[in-house]
Amino acid sequence: MNVLRRPVLGELALSGYRRERLTDACFTVGPALMEGGFIGVIADKLFHVHPAVLALVTAAPMFGNLSSAFWARLAHGRRRVPFTTALMAAFSACVALVALVPEAAVGAGLLVAALIAARLLLGGIVTARSIVWTLNYPREGRGRVTARLHAISTLSTAATAWLGSQVLDQSPESFRIVYAAGACLAAAGAFAFSRVPLSGETEHLSQERLRASSPAGIPSGLSILRDDRHYLQFLTWQMVLGIANMMIEAPLLYLVSREMGASYSAAIGITMVIPFALSVLTIPFWAVYLDRVHVAAFRALHSWTFGLSQLLLWIGALQQSLFMIGLARVVMGAARSGGGLAWNIGHNDFAPSERAGAYMGVHVTLTGIRGAFAPFLGMALYLGWSARPIPGTGLTLPAWSGLGDLLMLISALMSGLSALGFRRLRQRIDRSR
Repeated sequence: MNVLRRPVLGELALSGYRRERLTDACFTVGPALMEGGFIGVIADKLFHVHPAVLALVTAAPMFGNLSSAFWARLAHGRRRVPFTTALMAAFSACVALVALVPEAAVGAGLLVAALIAARLLLGGIVTARSIVWTLNYPREGRGRVTARLHAISTLSTAATAWLGSQVLDQSPESFRIVYAAGACLAAAGAFAFSRVPLSGETEHLSQERLRASSPAGIPSGLSILRDDRHYLQFLTWQMVLGIANMMIEAPLLYLVSREMGASYSAAIGITMVIPFALSVLTIPFWAVYLDRVHVAAFRALHSWTFGLSQLLLWIGALQQSLFMIGLARVVMGAARSGGGLAWNIGHNDFAPSERAGAYMGVHVTLTGIRGAFAPFLGMALYLGWSARPIPGTGLTLPAWSGLGDLLMLISALMSGLSALGFRRLRQRIDRSR
């Protein structure tokens, strides 16, 4: 089977797919510039922010996921393409705002504020766009279609990060030009998406409005988790795997950019370019596998690649070796390609089509929850803390030197544990059929 072959699509779906390719080539430039691995290096080297702010910058991309339930309710009963296009336009404006921030203390605050606002909007874009994929592309080919789109967006992200880092190495103050250009390209991508047709939208909206008018209303996240025990178990192990990954990103940025003193291009290359570029090579293979198996079986195998990456990262941190850290990020790239596919469409293996948006909303919200605290947890565990009084108790929290590089080893063990959990879940699903 040719893993790069596009599955057969109807005329309307094919038209939408072609426009989505242009969207992912252009709009993705904006999110790439708002990734913690890119904007975090700027915050560290140009604004000299506190490590806690680096953790905030790393966590900010996940804050938008916390708003997914809000976006799912707001999008309910509305045409998804115009709704998503409006969010994309607002996101482009946030990217443009970064180009205007002053190089002073207030500038760092404005930069983080623009980042958080952009990521709130991106949470809505991801939630609404998942319905477009559900309606336009059949289950047996959805993984491959999504993989092709993901490959385009990944290449766009890697190219943006690499070109941007080269500009910053020559002139750090040129970040304004980089973000202004990125805003224009993101806006062009939003325009392309506005022309995407949607298959079966009228029937889908009727079903949504019928559910809204029924006594049950829109199923809440808690009701979904209560009624679908398999999905609850899936998200539980997804939480373990996600925390293992998210809590090492801020320490990695701190290690490479500040402790090891890497240049803009080296720091951004390790945190962003390598994993994004390498993920393209493995996307087709993960896509074919995901089309063939349940997402729980997929995660049971795929999670081991995250564990291997974190094990190599621990060795690199221990040796202070950029080469070994780079090798770890190569493996991370392979892991992220499959992770991105499963994250975007895996919920469809549990959800009825009319409830796909609600299921995705729960998934995205839980991603936001772990993303909101895991980077801070990781930075605290990595660096430790000084002695400080505990307000209102008269007690003092003793100083602690932190785990240092051992944090990466703990992350690897957590990823391995999640792989075993997904395997057990798959066995339970098989027995229930």
